Amino acid sequence: MTEQRIIDASLECFAHSGYQNTSLADIADKVGIKKPSLYNHFSSKEAIFLRVLDEVAQKELNHLKGFTEYTKDRCIKEQIHEVFNLYVDHMSYSTEGAFFKRFTFFPPEEFADEIHQVFVRTEEQVIKIIGPIFQKGIDSGVIRPLHLNELTSAFYTIIDGLFLEENFYDRATLVERQRASFKIFWLGIQAASQEE
Repeated sequence: MTEQRIIDASLECFAHSGYQNTSLADIADKVGIKKPSLYNHFSSKEAIFLRVLDEVAQKELNHLKGFTEYTKDRCIKEQIHEVFNLYVDHMSYSTEGAFFKRFTFFPPEEFADEIHQVFVRTEEQVIKIIGPIFQKGIDSGVIRPLHLNELTSAFYTIIDGLFLEENFYDRATLVERQRASFKIFWLGIQAASQEE
C-alpha cells in the first residue's frame, strides 16, 4: 500500500516538477512519510523513477485497450475519431499524460534509453489498436488504399503537434484545433467514394 502511494506521489512530482527538480524529500512529504522510510521500498530516486515510468506506460496501454471493446460496434470514422480524442484528451489532461509528454520531449540524459524504449513499446501497442481499424476501413472501401505505416505515421504526427501546442494555447483553442486536425486528417484518408 505504501509502495503504491510512493509511486502515485512520485508520478505527480515528476510530472509537474521534472526529474531534477524533484527530491526524495518532496516525494516523502507528498506521501506523508519520513524520507528514510522511502528506502524500505526503493533503493534510490532513480529506482522510483524507473518504476513510475513502467507504471505510466502500462496505464496508458490499459487505458487504450479498454477503448477497443467500447467502440467495436461503431463505424470506422467514429472508431478512429474516438481513439484520436481519447489519446489526445488523456495525454493533455491527465497526470500520466503530463509525465509522458515531459519525459518523451525532454528526457533526462541518464534515462534517455529507457524512456525511448517505453515510448516505442507504447506506440507499437497503439498501432496494434488503430492498425486493424485502418485496415478494416481500407478493406471495406471507407479509407483510401494507403500503406498502414503512412496512416499511423500521419495519425501520430498530428497528435504530437497537438501535444506541443498545448504549451502555447488555452483549452478552448486546443479543442478547436483538435477538431480541425481530425477533420482534415479524415478528409485526407477517406476513400473518394465516401466524400460528402
